[in-house]
Amino acid sequence: MVNKKRNRTSLLVVLWSLILLSNTICAQANDVVQEDSLSYRLKNEQDIGKKYTLLMQLVKLTRRYDLKKSILFGNQGQTLASDNKDKRWLAEFQLENGATHYYLGDYDDALEDYLSAINGFKELNNSVGLVRTYNNTGMIYDRLENFTNAIEFYKQAIDYFYQLNEEENEKFKRFLPQIYNNIASAYESIGKSEDAIIYYQRALQVAKEINFRHIIGSINNNLGKIEISNGNFDIAREHLMKAITIRQEDEELEGLAKSYYFLSNYYSTTNKVDSAEWAAKKSLAIAQSVNILEPQKISHMFLYEIYESKGLYKEALEQHKLYKSLSDSLINEQKVNQLSQLQISFEVDKIEESNKLEKAKIKSFYTILIIVLLAILLIAILVLFLLRMQKKKVQLENSKLEVEVETKNRELTTNVMYLVQKNELLNNVAKNLISLKEKLKEENKKPLQRIIYNLQSQSDNEVWQEFELRFNQVHKDFYEQIRAKHSEITPSEERLCALLRLNMTSKEIAAITHQTVRGVEVARGRLRKRLELTGKDTNLITYLEGF
Repeated sequence: MVNKKRNRTSLLVVLWSLILLSNTICAQANDVVQEDSLSYRLKNEQDIGKKYTLLMQLVKLTRRYDLKKSILFGNQGQTLASDNKDKRWLAEFQLENGATHYYLGDYDDALEDYLSAINGFKELNNSVGLVRTYNNTGMIYDRLENFTNAIEFYKQAIDYFYQLNEEENEKFKRFLPQIYNNIASAYESIGKSEDAIIYYQRALQVAKEINFRHIIGSINNNLGKIEISNGNFDIAREHLMKAITIRQEDEELEGLAKSYYFLSNYYSTTNKVDSAEWAAKKSLAIAQSVNILEPQKISHMFLYEIYESKGLYKEALEQHKLYKSLSDSLINEQKVNQLSQLQISFEVDKIEESNKLEKAKIKSFYTILIIVLLAILLIAILVLFLLRMQKKKVQLENSKLEVEVETKNRELTTNVMYLVQKNELLNNVAKNLISLKEKLKEENKKPLQRIIYNLQSQSDNEVWQEFELRFNQVHKDFYEQIRAKHSEITPSEERLCALLRLNMTSKEIAAITHQTVRGVEVARGRLRKRLELTGKDTNLITYLEGF
């Protein structure tokens, strides 16, 4: 009969375990689908604010089943916030990464994240963030068994809680009993039971005000445990029964298993061995139903002690074996978790190192690109400077040439005017000789006539030779260019072009060419026609300056 009952119980435990496993697998599958959806939205999102929100959702979601991913998303959020100098989101991601490192058991990194978050929240005067971060930092020191520091940080969390405004106070009031409970637990760990009871009572009072039933059950358990140590058994039993009642009503099986093994301890301490056995078995059955190892181990330990006290050594040995087996399982599980945590930390560090190298490569690329661009810019500036200097040099040379040409033009014009005056003088001499000729004897007239002729012809040739020599020195290739463009131009028209190129007036040209001013004007008209300027609004002298 007993074997049948045990077999039935074992079957129920297996079935319940399969149900839990099935629910866990389904939940994880849903989480992975949700992760893919959030990751896709993150990849295509452009708005920075929405990116922060999506990354925070991914941090909290993946923390349930993949701590490595949670840290990576948290680091991505920190990088994004740091790049955009967003102090609030940077502190939020540091806080969440601290929580993930806490679950990993990586307390040093968790502490570093929390302390960074505290500095950020202080700078922002964010009391809510400081309440959460100070409390979590206290939990780190609690785990490290540095209870004095833990209490200090818990109390800092309390101080900042009372700095919240009314709306925030109401919204986050569930934090308060938990923090009081943490302070009480730390005091209990260092043997200050009176301080522990004070803070447990404060936690219980606030928890009742907001009807926070889960924490009410935990606090009653803790008060029951501490009152047992103090020998206040009636008060202890009252607290333990309140915890059991709440957890039965809320079907909180894990907490209920703990309450029953506390009750078993109470009965053992008060020498009610049968009741202690009943409570321990009750705790064991509940723990087995939900497959929680820690309460099972403690229940087997209590049953071992109870059977040993009864002299039931066979049953006691069996319970001790079960206790030892579960202890080994928990130790192995802890080692596996530690190895997993180390592996996760290694992989995260490896990915982070890869990201750092990639960032370093990108930074190097952009540094080289900037240097190259700066070099190109400097070269461009230098080339532009040289071009400007060259342009100025050319302009100066052109100006110098223009000045030289202008100077030579003036010299040429002066020389031409001198030749004109000389020619006029010779002409006057010739006229005087002609008037004198009439008064001479016939035999003297012919020699005088030859003198007059030679004088006039030599003066004209000398003028034109001198003029063309000097003109060609100043205006090289002038005649060739005119002839190239106007092949039918005559020598007399060429000379007229040269005189006009010197910007000489019709009167000055008439004096040189022995023509009237009217004759020169007619010659200019014919020249315009030859140069195909008739009917065009083009100045003749301006046109000739182009050659």
